Amino acid sequence: MDEIQPYLHYLEIGELYLKVGEYNKAKDSFEKLTECKELEAMAHIKLASVQVILNHYKTAKEHFLRAIEIEKENYVVLYNYANFLIDVQEYPEAIENYQKALELEPSLALANYNMGLAYTRLEKFEEAIDCYNLSLKMNPDDFDCHFDLGILYFETKQLKKSVVHFQKALELNPGSSKCYEYMAQCFIATNQETIAMTLYKKALALSPEDAVLYYKIGDLFLSQDKADEAIKYFDEALSLNAVDALLIYKRACSYASLGNNDEALKELSIAVEFNEVIKDLAIMEKSFELLKENPKFKEIVKTTEKQ
Repeated sequence: MDEIQPYLHYLEIGELYLKVGEYNKAKDSFEKLTECKELEAMAHIKLASVQVILNHYKTAKEHFLRAIEIEKENYVVLYNYANFLIDVQEYPEAIENYQKALELEPSLALANYNMGLAYTRLEKFEEAIDCYNLSLKMNPDDFDCHFDLGILYFETKQLKKSVVHFQKALELNPGSSKCYEYMAQCFIATNQETIAMTLYKKALALSPEDAVLYYKIGDLFLSQDKADEAIKYFDEALSLNAVDALLIYKRACSYASLGNNDEALKELSIAVEFNEVIKDLAIMEKSFELLKENPKFKEIVKTTEKQ
């Protein structure tokens, strides 16, 4: 221990330099650590972290591989390398290294969680769900894991399980508007719009500046033929995000549903100016059914023939 102690000073100094953005000085301090055999692997991990900050990913990977070469059986080294691989989107290799880390330290809940992230990004959802559930067995009060598992169950149409995990996530973090937002979408998918509306409004109370929530509430009102209420929420969303073609288009749909054709066509024209894709939406939109023979509507949605 006496031999290591002087080198621990370089570790502390390097960490301080990292915090204040003195990356070259941090690098110099961590390089001194490589002179100590017992701390050499850690030194390369720290050097890798500096290179990541500097966006020198190839050099960072070389340091990680050197650390693994020095300590093949060190689960901390393998885990840190796997985290780096997640960041550079090398997901299969990341999973392989998480698995090696778990073989050495089976109680490493975060390795299972991060492996779930990797499988999700590879769109291997069942494997991801298994990893998240393993992580929760070790750490049942992990908000992020419950939340991500809720999203995965939602994406795979397992809506009851999705709601269960969002509810658990809310117990752990009652201030999460996203949990209410995703639960609302689960209830919309099962035609329970009244419950969905209540959940959206709870989300909005927690995130009153979230334009997306105003949009989603407005869209839900519009689907319930409550266009007057829908317009209020689309207006609120537009006040937070004034140049949004989809919001302006939805307001046009609302006016059309109310029979206010002049306003509907005016809003539709503005939306199309921002984004011509709106033309395709308008042609298929049932709200415009009574306007589809209107000359102005035809003029707005007409497309230029390709030569």
